Amino acid sequence: MRTSRILEMIYLLLNNRQQKAQDIANHFGVSTKTIYRDVETLAEAGIPISMQQGVDGGIVLSEHYAINKTKLTASEEKVLMKAIDDIKKLPNAQLDYALKLLKQYFNEAGTMWINTNDIALDIHDKFHLVKAATIEKRVIEFDYFIDRKFVKHRVEPYELRNDGEIWTLIVRHIKEGAFEEIYLTRMKNIQVKSKHFSRRDLPDQFGKKYDGEIKVISFVVEELTDDLLNRFPIECFEFNDDSAVLNVKVKEDYKV
Repeated sequence: MRTSRILEMIYLLLNNRQQKAQDIANHFGVSTKTIYRDVETLAEAGIPISMQQGVDGGIVLSEHYAINKTKLTASEEKVLMKAIDDIKKLPNAQLDYALKLLKQYFNEAGTMWINTNDIALDIHDKFHLVKAATIEKRVIEFDYFIDRKFVKHRVEPYELRNDGEIWTLIVRHIKEGAFEEIYLTRMKNIQVKSKHFSRRDLPDQFGKKYDGEIKVISFVVEELTDDLLNRFPIECFEFNDDSAVLNVKVKEDYKV
C-alpha cells in the first residue's frame, strides 16, 4: 500500500505542484504525519520535493521535475502510463526499486539522458545545444554543409543517434515535412528558437524496428536486482507478491 501511495502522490503533484499536506492525507485516508514521512522518503531518493511552512506552504514538487505531458505524443503517453501502472504493482518491499524506476521516467529537465563523457571536444558545444532543443521540443536553425556549400535548415530535432564515433540527428524539415538523418559534424551556426513543436511518430525507415517474427521467453525472477532493472524495460516485468516474471522478446530463430 505504501509503495502505491508514494508513487500516486507524485502523480497528484505533477498535476498540481503545490498542495496542502492535509489535502493529500485526506485523499489517501492517512494522517499528515504519514504524508510527511512519505515526503522524506521521496526527498532522500533524490526527487525534488519539499515541505514549506506558512499560510502559502504545503508539499511542493519542483517545476523542473518530470516530463511535460502536454508535449508527449499519444503513443509516448500510452507507453508512459503503462510503465506507471506496472511500477505501482511493486510490493512494499521493493519501494527502493520503484523509486529508482520512477526517476528513469521522470527526470529533471536538465538531466543528461546520454552519457557524454566520450563526446569529442570539437562537437561538445553543438551536441549540448541540439540535446537541449531535442528535450524541450524546440525548433532549431543551422547551416548544413552538403555538396561543398552551406544550406540553411529549419527543422524539428527528434533523436540523437550514435554509431561508434559518429553522431547523427533525426530531424523533420518544417517546410517540406520530410524526415532526414543528418550528421552533427556538418552543422554550423546552430540557433535554438523559442518555437515549440509537437512530436510525430517517426516513419518506419527511421524507427530501426525489427519487423520479423518474434517470440516471448519468460523467466521467474526471485531476486529483482538493479542489474535486471537497468537492463530490461519495466514493461517486461510482471510483479507478484514475492517474485516477478521477466518476459523477453527475441527473434523467432533465437535458440535458448
